[in-house]
Amino acid sequence: MPFSSSRPQTLFLLVALASSWLCATIPVFSQEAYYWTYAQHPDLSYFDHPPMVAWMIWLGTAVFGDGAIGIRLGTWACGMTTTWLGWRMLRDFGIDATGQSAWLVLSLASPILAMVHMLANPDPPLVCGWTVAMYALWKARQGDLRWWLLAGLAAGFALLGKYTAGFLLFSGIAVLLLDAPMRRQLLRPGPYIAVVLAAAVFLPVVIWNARNHFESFRFQTENRLQQADLGFRWLGELLASQFGVLHPTVFLLLPFAVIWLARRLRHDPRALWLLAFGLPLPLYLLVNSLWIQVKVNWLAPAYVPLLLGLVIAWREGTLQVRHPTLVRVAGASMWLTLIAVPLAPLIRLVPSGKGSSWSGWHEIAARADAWEDKIDAADGSEGNVFFFAADYRDAAQLGLGLKVLWRHKPTAAVGAGRQDDGEPVLAQNVISRPALQFDHWAQPEDRVGQDAIFVLTRPDDREAIVDAVREHFASIDKVERVEIVHLGIRLLEADIYVCRAYCGPHKRE
Repeated sequence: MPFSSSRPQTLFLLVALASSWLCATIPVFSQEAYYWTYAQHPDLSYFDHPPMVAWMIWLGTAVFGDGAIGIRLGTWACGMTTTWLGWRMLRDFGIDATGQSAWLVLSLASPILAMVHMLANPDPPLVCGWTVAMYALWKARQGDLRWWLLAGLAAGFALLGKYTAGFLLFSGIAVLLLDAPMRRQLLRPGPYIAVVLAAAVFLPVVIWNARNHFESFRFQTENRLQQADLGFRWLGELLASQFGVLHPTVFLLLPFAVIWLARRLRHDPRALWLLAFGLPLPLYLLVNSLWIQVKVNWLAPAYVPLLLGLVIAWREGTLQVRHPTLVRVAGASMWLTLIAVPLAPLIRLVPSGKGSSWSGWHEIAARADAWEDKIDAADGSEGNVFFFAADYRDAAQLGLGLKVLWRHKPTAAVGAGRQDDGEPVLAQNVISRPALQFDHWAQPEDRVGQDAIFVLTRPDDREAIVDAVREHFASIDKVERVEIVHLGIRLLEADIYVCRAYCGPHKRE
């Protein structure tokens, strides 16, 4: 891999700049808008995830506003912390500057790690906390209580990011039992204080679940198991997805690195550390993929230690000797991947597929707001209209678009209070379908008798949804189709409906 001429310090700054560019220029995706909506309703936790992503977005948008930079500020900080600690850990492991440089390139060239630098979702705090805990426990081998305190706080931070951080317990037990210096720590207060600290940091999530019938815990466990179906389909999908998001050449090299590390377990604590923090989660998910769908990003925290292990196997093992062509291709492809970073904003010109969307919501929100103004003008009143969409992702994008729109309109044009709160935006719970965290916010029952603006993206062949909406209003009328076209490319279409006299989430008689 051609990294020997690159200074790690320079590469780290380049990674920081490239990550900043990605955060600022890539449009906000629907799932990010959903977590932005979390941040508009600060809470101890949420239905489908712990609260750290919402807290970070709340802080970032308080400083930089509701644009991409504000939404992703915490993501950028987590991603850079992960990259820096991986670099520092390799230095502590005695890896030379070439290996350190390779890690810095990998941290952005591997798509799954690049995502934790630029996408506002629960993975960046999870991966960051996971990496800090791993590093702090390595330093705690000598018994310094400060590192145990940091390990406990980091594990709690990771748990506030995503429940997957619970696997840190198995990693911690493995290194405590299998590493002699760590076994000696069992006679000292450090490990026990760390566990108590992690539990204390995680306590807000427990409190929220206790107040809400433990529905978040149940959603992530028994609800997923209810969909279990034995077969090989999801296993094949998982392996194929990891081939892409990890990076094809890295995917092919990683098993050889894991085998090399496994052979060194007895006499090299570095191998123990990286495998203890890198293998349990992927092995568990691979087995589970025989029954349930494992999403593409669920393995993300394990890839930090595993890719650090790949770098060590390359610098100290026989990987380069046994597989020289693959190693050279991997190095070249890493640099080619980074060359694509300046082109990332061109994703704005890619038509939105099923589910997520990222372009055109300012225009769609502006047209929806214009129709709301027409209803207010015709009725001579304000505040008697709500907005909704056919799913929680579109509802989140619509809510974000409306808030940005109202913040930039004069107060008199927006109406009293609208710049801060606006009219409510609901999701599919309007037609009595589960809407994740939206079910905890504005309640459809409170809107009975009101009019609504309904936004339906990708409207062709979605007449069934329109029919379902029709059953909950006295009348609905399509008033406009919004087409988002840039450079002659049709990116997204949305139909806007004016719905009169909401009858409630139950079908009208």
